[in-house]
Amino acid sequence: MSPGILSDKRAVAAIIIGVILAIVAYVFIRPIDRTVSYAVYGAALLLFVYAYVMDISDEIAPTTKPKAKPKTKPKVKDIPKPVDEHAEEYVPAVKAPAAKLSKLPIETIEGIGGVFGKELRAVGISTVADLMAAKADKVARACDVSKTQAERWIAMSKFAWLDEVSEEDAEAIVFATGITDLKGLAAASADDMYRKIKAALDKGDVRVPSGYKFSTEKIQAWIDAAKRMV
Repeated sequence: MSPGILSDKRAVAAIIIGVILAIVAYVFIRPIDRTVSYAVYGAALLLFVYAYVMDISDEIAPTTKPKAKPKTKPKVKDIPKPVDEHAEEYVPAVKAPAAKLSKLPIETIEGIGGVFGKELRAVGISTVADLMAAKADKVARACDVSKTQAERWIAMSKFAWLDEVSEEDAEAIVFATGITDLKGLAAASADDMYRKIKAALDKGDVRVPSGYKFSTEKIQAWIDAAKRMV
């Protein structure tokens, strides 16, 4: 066996038992029956051999665990980029004659999508004309929104059907400037409206598709259109 302290507890136990058996065989059994004592000697010897094998196996076995392979980091191109759920690409609208209010679907109003549109249709509000004539309380209950939100949708309906005013424009007029009817728009200042809309965009109070632009010239066109209607 190797010098020093045995590294396996089983080997130590085997040595102790082997020594005890050898002493018993020599002191107590040998004077009575030599044959039996030889058998006990043999058992002790087997224990010594067992202890030797256990000790050698511990020395041969590796003492350190194999190093784990480092995890490979995902390549940058494999990591999906975060998507802004509010971002949308601006596509210029096709020029077309002004539609009749009774023909414009309720979803024409910015902020009223398929879900709110379905709820409004269920209570008889399916076009822009229907929304213009609707009560804010009825709209609020149908869509489970605040009365203020319903009032803004109704106000937007008064602008969205004009050739010069898109859905995004109507939202900016109502949410950024607080103007809720054609009379108020006709009396407004283009410069003042532009400053308010720009501030609302910077704060995130009004959102428009990427690439959508406002200008004082564009706003003045809204005002001129309103003046022709009042």
